[in-house]
Amino acid sequence: MQARNGKMSQSGLGKQTNMNSLLVLFCIIGVAVAQQYQQQYYTPARLVQPVLTANLVQTKAKPVAVLSQNSNFNFDGNFNYDFQSENGISSQVVGSVKPLGPDEQAQVLQGSYSYTAPDGTPVTTNWFADETGFHASGDHLPTPPPVPEAIARSLDFLRSVEASRPQNVQAKY
Repeated sequence: MQARNGKMSQSGLGKQTNMNSLLVLFCIIGVAVAQQYQQQYYTPARLVQPVLTANLVQTKAKPVAVLSQNSNFNFDGNFNYDFQSENGISSQVVGSVKPLGPDEQAQVLQGSYSYTAPDGTPVTTNWFADETGFHASGDHLPTPPPVPEAIARSLDFLRSVEASRPQNVQAKY
């Protein structure tokens, strides 16, 4: 601050007032930022709703006796297995190894299982599994619709054309 004739100049007094104001402002901001806030957690209100309960009568299922169970597993990949219980469930499986080539083999399984449906209908499924996949058959399984006549004729035509083509023809480009 500069004094002229014993008086402070207006510009110096204004600058000091501005500096003091800024200093007070920064102190207030610093105190506000430094204050620790208490985390406030409000427990959610409990909603009590009536629960309907039914009196269920649970009965233990009667144990089912196994009437027969046989298995024969060989180290060469061949095996057979059968099972029968007193409630009519039965299962049979026969497995063998099928050579596909000099270094390739496939496991071939053939079997069936049967049981009695809840409505009293006997259900039997015959199946086999090999390198082409799993194939099941039974009266209870859905069957595909018949092939339309026009499609059957076109498939026969394609087979006849394929059979009439020479097998060892090499295309030249």
